[in-house]
Amino acid sequence: AACTSICEATLLDRIVASLRTTAAAVSSQLLSIPRITRGVAFGSVMPVLYQPGWPCGKAAGVHASVLFALQQRMPPLELAVMIQDSKTVDIAISADHPLLLASRASALALAQTKHVQARLAPLETDILALTTKGDQVLDRPLADVGGKGLFIKELEHHLLAADCDAAVHSMKDMETHFADGTVVAAVLPREDRRDALVGPYAALDDLPDGAVVGTSSVRRAALLRHHRPDLQIKLLRGNINTRMAKLEAGDYDAIILAMAGLRRLSIEMTHAPLDPAIMPPSAAQGALAIQTRAPAGARAEAVHQACAALNCPQAWDEVTAERALLRHLDGSCHTPIAANATLQNGTLHLDGMVLSADGSEAHRGSLSAPRAEAEQLGIALAVQLLEAAGGRDFLA
Repeated sequence: AACTSICEATLLDRIVASLRTTAAAVSSQLLSIPRITRGVAFGSVMPVLYQPGWPCGKAAGVHASVLFALQQRMPPLELAVMIQDSKTVDIAISADHPLLLASRASALALAQTKHVQARLAPLETDILALTTKGDQVLDRPLADVGGKGLFIKELEHHLLAADCDAAVHSMKDMETHFADGTVVAAVLPREDRRDALVGPYAALDDLPDGAVVGTSSVRRAALLRHHRPDLQIKLLRGNINTRMAKLEAGDYDAIILAMAGLRRLSIEMTHAPLDPAIMPPSAAQGALAIQTRAPAGARAEAVHQACAALNCPQAWDEVTAERALLRHLDGSCHTPIAANATLQNGTLHLDGMVLSADGSEAHRGSLSAPRAEAEQLGIALAVQLLEAAGGRDFLA
């Protein structure tokens, strides 16, 4: 009995610290319990009290489960067995335990996550806003500090640690291979996938000779140089408001932004959509993806089902073809690649393009296939583009 009291007091003192206790923290705190309290009362159960992959953290409710058990003065052995059973650890989605959506902290990312939040209503939800390394390093091209995957990896880390239930991404920022133990539960209906010329000019051909155009995208930079070799392409990083402020300050004659971002933030600044025939978009541009942990346990299954209900089959098939092309090309962060799939009457039409970084050489092609063959379509067009480019040596 004395040992039981010691164990309970130790667990309560060590673990019940914060509603945001993470899996790593719980594991560390349990291992730090004195040997006498975990060796006598818990026997061989205590060392396996937490295993990687089990639900933990605020989103999964382990903290609440431990606290409840201790409040009920549950014997330590029963407590250990309870926590080992992932089904008993799961906490239903409720006002006290809302479905927690991870998001980058930028205005655009939060607007996108709030859109998902509204689509999930009346389910109880909340947002975990995170600042990523990609948001912090603004003095270099994104490709030089790890590529767009920097925006995703930190959200995935929190997702796998069960600090949140799901993560909302601009799907164009997702690498073709994402974290093991996670899945894309849904791709939402697509926003306008075109690029926009922001500034006082109605078209690229209206820009004066030698005009300074801002972008951070290797694809956009290569396409601009391909279409207008005279233009000066200048690095432009930061959120949308920062970029527009630099344009208004006269640092650029025009800048290139995504139409999707302008629409989602309801920005009224003068801009002109660019024809995809001249500026084909990146793979999955305009698409939002919801990433969840692979369903394991009642809560994770409920989260996955709720998010999957938002899936748009058309957007899913289009981005499947586009990302298959991107994955098969397997270019580096410095390789300009465009991919644009459209679905018409059950047939997917895929337009793809790969360019040299300076835009001096470009290879473009298109193929069509039934929507059920989206993956194969992307691979087939990638093979065609590689042959036209003379092999993988073309890819930077």
